[in-house]
Amino acid sequence: MEFLNEVLALSSVTTIGAVILKLLLAFVLGVVIAAVYHWTHFGLAGKSFTDTLIILCMLIAVVMVVIGDSIALAFSLVGALSIIRFRTVVQDPRDIAFVFFSLAIGMAVGASDPAVAITGTFLISVIILALHRWHLLTSNGTGFTLTFKTTPDQDYEGVYRSIFRKYLVSDRLIDQEAKKSDTVEFAFYVKLKSSKQWLSFFQELSALEGITGVKMARN
Repeated sequence: MEFLNEVLALSSVTTIGAVILKLLLAFVLGVVIAAVYHWTHFGLAGKSFTDTLIILCMLIAVVMVVIGDSIALAFSLVGALSIIRFRTVVQDPRDIAFVFFSLAIGMAVGASDPAVAITGTFLISVIILALHRWHLLTSNGTGFTLTFKTTPDQDYEGVYRSIFRKYLVSDRLIDQEAKKSDTVEFAFYVKLKSSKQWLSFFQELSALEGITGVKMARN
């Protein structure tokens, strides 16, 4: 660790070797964060989001290298980055936590503090994995990933919501995608009131007019 601190320490002139090492460390730690997200995600883990976690960790490391100790550069970069607007709506607070996780580790790497970056990644990942394991042990097999298709010209939410209220404790929309066949595919993470009711829930939902391609996978 002391060797990394010495190599990553920035002098008056930033060396190419130090920058490369920072980016490689940010990449490795970003991969660890993305892997933990993928392993512990309830439902369909989007490849785009996991890739974003890796790229974001590296980008923030670069930003921190550019800023260095310059307050003027820090304000300039804040002004430049403020023009960026993201249209993707993050529906799960847990996803936001992983974005901040990646940002924090990227900042630590870029600020020449590999000990904080590595230790933070390890300890936070262990806690996330432990929480995931605890949720699995207490779920009693009631968690499922549910997907189905509807036509976009009609509102079926009121119909399937009545079945959701009948059988589910909770539901969370994790994906919504328009298909070429003039249908919209929804993906939910759902939790049943009882694990024994999954077949009845599946059959009633499949029997609804206008809803097709119903699939359920246990998490």
